[in-house]
Amino acid sequence: MEKIRVERPQPMKSEWAVVRGSAIHGRGMFAVKEIPRGTRVIEYVGERISKAEGWRRETLRQRRAKSGGDGGIFIFELNQKTDLDGGVSWNTARFINHSCRPNCESRIVRGRVWIVALRKILPGEELSYDYCYDYEHHHEHPCRCAAPDCVGFIVKSSQRWRVRRALGAKVRS
Repeated sequence: MEKIRVERPQPMKSEWAVVRGSAIHGRGMFAVKEIPRGTRVIEYVGERISKAEGWRRETLRQRRAKSGGDGGIFIFELNQKTDLDGGVSWNTARFINHSCRPNCESRIVRGRVWIVALRKILPGEELSYDYCYDYEHHHEHPCRCAAPDCVGFIVKSSQRWRVRRALGAKVRS
């Protein structure tokens, strides 16, 4: 009986950056040469899944996190019907860490997710983008970016004031 070999995609590579140890969290992606503003640095790839499957995987992730397991989130919302689960071995972009002062952003272009430089990025600089998590579960996602205006939790910039207000109320109590 002949074994069927399944070809696994090779990890995505970028001419602009490589993965290595990060002071922010675990591993990160770092510029290997100057990256001009507006450059598509790397595509965030993965498995296209339904919203229902995305919610099912998120529920499993929350259970793992509560029991001390990996709580990493790699799911991007592509549109009202489809998500992209980037928690696959060939998605090198999953190593890009969050920062409250990011040098990149994620952009959805014709159904594909790109990590794009917001400004010129110098060689050796760690790539980062705002993960844009909602306030509702901010307490589950501590931020380690060390930006001067970091609120200590990964939450989208438009909702960081809510974290500051909540922390201020706790300090006064």
